[in-house]
Amino acid sequence: MKKGIFTLALVMAVALSVTGCKSTDYKDAVALEEQGDYSGALELFDGISDYKDSADHIAYCTDMNDAIKAYDNTKDNLEGLNNELQTKIDDATTLTTSGTPLDETLITSLETSISEAKAAKVEVIDLPETADEINKAAETMDAADYTEVLVNLETAYEALDVSIQQYALVDNPTEGFVIDRLGKVEGIVDISAVTEDNDPNGHLNKAGGYTAQIYFSSDKINQSSVYGTTLIEKGTEAGGSIEVYKTAEEAQARETYLAAFDGGIFASGSHKIVGTCLVRTSDKLTASQQTEFEAAIIEALTAL
Repeated sequence: MKKGIFTLALVMAVALSVTGCKSTDYKDAVALEEQGDYSGALELFDGISDYKDSADHIAYCTDMNDAIKAYDNTKDNLEGLNNELQTKIDDATTLTTSGTPLDETLITSLETSISEAKAAKVEVIDLPETADEINKAAETMDAADYTEVLVNLETAYEALDVSIQQYALVDNPTEGFVIDRLGKVEGIVDISAVTEDNDPNGHLNKAGGYTAQIYFSSDKINQSSVYGTTLIEKGTEAGGSIEVYKTAEEAQARETYLAAFDGGIFASGSHKIVGTCLVRTSDKLTASQQTEFEAAIIEALTAL
């Protein structure tokens, strides 16, 4: 009889001990859950899955744990994408003020691409409270795709960068550079640069005047029909000329002066500013020939 009572008491003591342990683990697990440590809570709840409502807590912590993992992964990925995008935006913004482009409209084009890239940026969403909200936030961040805006930004960047480099080539270039580039133009026969002694206009190296004046002849013009013995005497009528100025403003002043004679008996052919250079073609060429010749000359001057 005494032995039976002792056994029963031992069983009850063990049961109470186990119950006490489960109760402690349960409280600790709930505390971890409330602190947001769902992984730690799961470890404890898994050990007491048959205790009270542990099964419900396990389901909840599992959902939260999975949702947060997905959220963290998409957040990290988005932060990486945003850093890449911001770097491109910063580089592009710097380029818009880093130099003078041959085509100034390319600055506006790049600024538009910058604005589009900024508008496309998906901000990181703060961690929501429920698993459903966390999953939705992860889906929203995971949907971020900057492929198109990055391509557009890069294309606009490269176009402006090239244009800035091209302008540098025609920003008060040397006489030697111009002669070398003219030598690559199809249809140009002879090339001659003026000196202070034979400059027909007397503008070489004077204030507001050109720093170089290079004449060239065209194979489309009968040179015997042009007055003068030498190419410099024949001047622009032989084919055309390049007048190089220190500043774009000085080139513009010269171009404005020539434009005043367009359409009249003193018209001297086409004239277009490229950088600080004034590209001129002979009035003896047809309008289409002038356009084609001018384009070929500009392409040669600005080729990188």
